[in-house]
Amino acid sequence: MSTDYAPEKTQTNLKKRVSRFREGAFVDGAKLAAPFDDEVDFVVVGSGAAGAVAAYRLATHGWKVAMIEEGPWYDTEDFVPRVGPSFTNLLRDQGLQVAEGRSFIPLIQGRAVGGSTVVNSAIVWRLPEDVIDDWSARFGLAPVVGNHALDPHYEALERELSVTPTEREIEGTINTLFHEAAHALGIATRPMDRYTKGCQGSANCMQGCPHGAKQGMQRSYVPWTLEAGGRLIASVAVDRVEIRGGRAVAIHGTSASGAPVIVRARRGVLLAASTIQSPAILRRSGLRNVHLGKHFQAHPGHGVAGNFDRPIGMNNAATQGAESIHFRKTHRFKLETLSMPPELVSARVPGVGAALGGRLAAVGNLAVWVVQVRTHAEGEVGTTLFGRERTTFTPTQKDMETTRFATATIAKMLFEAGAKEVWPGVHGVPSVLTSPDQVKLLEEGPTDPRSYGFILSHLFGAARMAADARAGVVDLNFQVHGVDGLHVVDSSVFPTNLGVNPQHGIMALSRLAADRITGLHRH
Repeated sequence: MSTDYAPEKTQTNLKKRVSRFREGAFVDGAKLAAPFDDEVDFVVVGSGAAGAVAAYRLATHGWKVAMIEEGPWYDTEDFVPRVGPSFTNLLRDQGLQVAEGRSFIPLIQGRAVGGSTVVNSAIVWRLPEDVIDDWSARFGLAPVVGNHALDPHYEALERELSVTPTEREIEGTINTLFHEAAHALGIATRPMDRYTKGCQGSANCMQGCPHGAKQGMQRSYVPWTLEAGGRLIASVAVDRVEIRGGRAVAIHGTSASGAPVIVRARRGVLLAASTIQSPAILRRSGLRNVHLGKHFQAHPGHGVAGNFDRPIGMNNAATQGAESIHFRKTHRFKLETLSMPPELVSARVPGVGAALGGRLAAVGNLAVWVVQVRTHAEGEVGTTLFGRERTTFTPTQKDMETTRFATATIAKMLFEAGAKEVWPGVHGVPSVLTSPDQVKLLEEGPTDPRSYGFILSHLFGAARMAADARAGVVDLNFQVHGVDGLHVVDSSVFPTNLGVNPQHGIMALSRLAADRITGLHRH
C-alpha cells in the first residue's frame, strides 16, 4: 500500500469504480465545467449512514433518487495508512473542526462519499429501551420507535451489513486485557458488534479500511443505490433548499469546480447531512423554528493510556473491539478500547528529553482505553457572520464529575491489567501515574472541561423530532413542521443522546423514514 494519496491513481481508481454502473449514475462535481441541472423524485442530501440507507430504500420502492455528497468518492484502493493525508481527504476541515464553549473540543465528521462510516469503527448498537421510553413519553414518538417498530429495520441492516461480534482471532492484546481487567474489578464487558466482513485487525478504521472489510456506506448502500437506478452527485456542497408554495422543490448547490448545481425534486428533499450541517441548510433555506439548532447533544470522549513493559500491539487488533455499558444507566458513561495510529498516540506521550525518547521508542507497549460520556449538556448549532456552521457546547458540572469518575475507573483497569505507568491526560494531575494508590489524584481531580482531552464524534438533536410542532422541528413522518416534502432523516432528529454508539439507530430510523415518506406519496 502506498503511504500517500496520488491524484492520478485516485482518478484511475474512480473511473474503474464507476464503470460498472450505467452511464450517468455518477456525477463528479469536481469535474463539472458548466451548470448542472437535474430532476428526480427525491433528492437525498448526504451519503453517510442516514442518507445512503434512505436513498437505497427509496430506490427499491421504485423512486428515482439522487444523492448529493459534499465530499469526493474514495474507497479501499485509495486509502493510505498515514493520518495526515487521510484526515485531509476524509474529514471535514481536516479534523480541525471544533465545538466552542468553556473549552474548544475537536468535532470529528467524515466528509466523503459514505460520510463518517468511512472513518468510524463500525460499532453496532440498537436504540436502548430506556431511550425509546423517554422519547415516547416526552416527545410523543411512540408511533415511530415504540412497540419494536424498528426491529425489522435492524434485522435487515444486520443481515445486509454482516453484523458480527469481534472475533477472537482479531481481538488482540488490547481488547483481551480490557475484558480481563474489567472482570477482575467486577465490571461487565462484551465484544463489540461491528459491520465487518473479513476484518483482518489492522487497526486502520480511522484512515479507511485498507482491506474492504468494514461495510461503510461507500462499499454498500451507495453502490447498491446506483445499481437500483439511483444517481450519486459527489463533490457538491448544498447551499439551500428551494421552498415554493410551502413545499420543498429543489436543492441549490455549488460543485467543487465552482459550477452551480440544481437538482429538482418532484416529490421531496431528504436532509441527511448531519446534526451540524442539516440545521445549517434549513436555516439558509429560510426556515425559522424556535428549536432549530437548539438542544444539540453529544458523547464527549476522553482517552487514558497505559504503558506496559511488554508489547500490546495496538496495530494488530480490531480498532475497537471491546466495550462496557456497565455504568451507562448508573453513571451515564460507556467504556471502550481504541487502537490509535502511532501519529496520534505519540502526541499523548508525556515527558521530555531521554524520558520522552524512551517512551516514544516503546510506543508499541501502549494501550488506550476511552470513556464516552452521555452528557446532560445541551449546546447549539448556529452560523457565523460568514455563513459557516458554528457549534457551541460545554459539559455541565455533573458531566464533568462523571468524566472524572470514569477516567479514574479506566486508570484502575489499566493498573489491574499490569500497566507500569498510566497517562491520564488530565491537566492538574501528574502526567504519569506509577501506582494504583495515585488513582485517588484522579478521583479528587479537576472538573473543568479545559483539563480533559475531549473529542466529539456522536452528535444529536439540533433539529429534533416531536409530535407537537411547538416542541420540535420535524414531525413523526420526519417532515419539517409546516413544509411539505422537506424531511430530515439523520441524528439531528434524535431528541436526546443515547449513551451508546448511534450509527445503527441512525440507519434504522432513516430506513423507517424512507418507508413512511413513500407511504405519504402513494396515498
